[in-house]
Amino acid sequence: MGQMHFHVSDAAAEFFHHCRWNDAYLCGIEGVPWQTRNAFHPGAPSISGPIHSPDDLPAEFKASSNAGGKFTLTRSVATSAKLLITCPIEGIGYRVLTTCSLRCLDASHRLIIELARGSCYRVRTQADTWQRGGLLLNERFEELLATGTQHFLDSLQPQSAVVNARSGASLIATNLEADAESAKSAIQAITVLEQAASELGDLFSSQSMAFRRSREPRLSTMMAVGVSPEVCCASHGGVSARQNQAASPASPAAKTSSTATLDNALAGIDETTNTIGGQIIPAFNAAAVRISWGDIENASGTPDFSSVSKVLDDCASVGMRVIGGPVIDHRDGLLPDWLTLMDNDFEQLLSSMTKFVEATVNQFRGQVHLWNAASGLNVAGPLRLDDEQVMRFSIGVLQTIRRCDPTTPVIMSIEQPCGEYLARHADGISPIHFADALLRSGLGLAGIGLNFRFGFDHGETHPRSPLEFAQLIDRWGTLNAPLLVQLSIPAAPGTDPAARLKTSPVSLSPEIDGRAEEWARQQHEFARPLIETLLAKQIVHAVVWDGASDQAPHVMPHSGVIDSHGRPRPMLAYLTKLREELLM
Repeated sequence: MGQMHFHVSDAAAEFFHHCRWNDAYLCGIEGVPWQTRNAFHPGAPSISGPIHSPDDLPAEFKASSNAGGKFTLTRSVATSAKLLITCPIEGIGYRVLTTCSLRCLDASHRLIIELARGSCYRVRTQADTWQRGGLLLNERFEELLATGTQHFLDSLQPQSAVVNARSGASLIATNLEADAESAKSAIQAITVLEQAASELGDLFSSQSMAFRRSREPRLSTMMAVGVSPEVCCASHGGVSARQNQAASPASPAAKTSSTATLDNALAGIDETTNTIGGQIIPAFNAAAVRISWGDIENASGTPDFSSVSKVLDDCASVGMRVIGGPVIDHRDGLLPDWLTLMDNDFEQLLSSMTKFVEATVNQFRGQVHLWNAASGLNVAGPLRLDDEQVMRFSIGVLQTIRRCDPTTPVIMSIEQPCGEYLARHADGISPIHFADALLRSGLGLAGIGLNFRFGFDHGETHPRSPLEFAQLIDRWGTLNAPLLVQLSIPAAPGTDPAARLKTSPVSLSPEIDGRAEEWARQQHEFARPLIETLLAKQIVHAVVWDGASDQAPHVMPHSGVIDSHGRPRPMLAYLTKLREELLM
């Protein structure tokens, strides 16, 4: 059993208690989290026993937020590790901060100092690496880096400690004043260095994009919008795709009519109000159509492909490429309910899966340009499979698709690619190790999908800076396989009655209030640098925005580029401009 302790001084207590420390975890050099138990031991004499969540703090302690203590993380090994904790950064929002690698000691590390050291190390080393590769740094970044580094150095040796020592002040007074000054300097260092990290990320994406465009004026990257089959069922009350084909394919009337049909499918609205859907299509050059077991086969052996067929016809009529799947979506509530009858019969489950995948691929072969075989099998889900069964199930899905459609590329998608789920549950497989095993299986896997869901209370990836996100994509790039990246970010608070998953949105910034307009702006501001980072990476072949319109049935709450009242969000205008300027 290994414990890592961090001292939270009184001067740093307010910053710490605004962090999401109950979700913090430890990881090794590979970035794979250990299962971790967190506890905070307040230093105030009126509080006894460990605190496992901010909700456990007494009311008087919450009100003051000025008492420190000891933050302890417990795991099964006693090797060195890095701490990852989500903290609020002034002017930026919540971001994951990382310490450097620390030894597992009986003594406590100084938390705020180690977080500042980690920020300083990450920004300086990544800037040096990219600069050696040809990146040009600007004056703003240089100034932020110099200022942040100076604040970090000030936190290591506060000036007041030197002055008081020379003046003969009492040791207690000297320590208290020095501790307060050190904490203040460390927090300033973190704030400025994280601003430098954002600036560095922008420099990388803009210059890398310029280099790509010098060789490829129009990027071939797929920018896809997620479409659910329920949308199709609700939207095809008017002109059908087959009726549209009765007109001449070259006639303007035929093109307008078929576009309207797809617009309705994307917007999830009646055909008489299809102008909103018309704003969606110019923003995307592909559609990620959900062709999923839980949506199609409500009763064993009786799949209903009608709604999916209509949307695929419409995509073909307007020239949109199609990503089909995930054929198996391994999340609670997204698999057929009748599978619970097979809890103890894995062979029967495997047989039922094979029959469904065969029927689905045979039905849509030639209409799908990329198969998304399965999503989330790396995470413990409703099927409750052990590691061996997960691999057999995954390989069975891949083998069946390759057998029925040997020419269309197939990918497998990973939930929570940073592996946050491993920090809380022993069940589950390391995401990058799972992907590596599938790529080595010899089944012709064409690439890996990475599903990032930021800002939700369940199954989310903790919010990263553009710099951290770029480093994460580079880590996945070491597998030498093309990547498809799916993004889900909420643009409104509260319950979304049209969403399949009832997870709740969580703000990505403590400064955001409950207004939907503020959330929509937050969605755009958080997503923009991530998307530009992805487009700058040649290994990323497709980006999927998971949600068209919140008016239609969808999976993730409030994630659409159009809100539940039919109003376009800032994200839609950004994606439309991006496609006009950069994409085919």
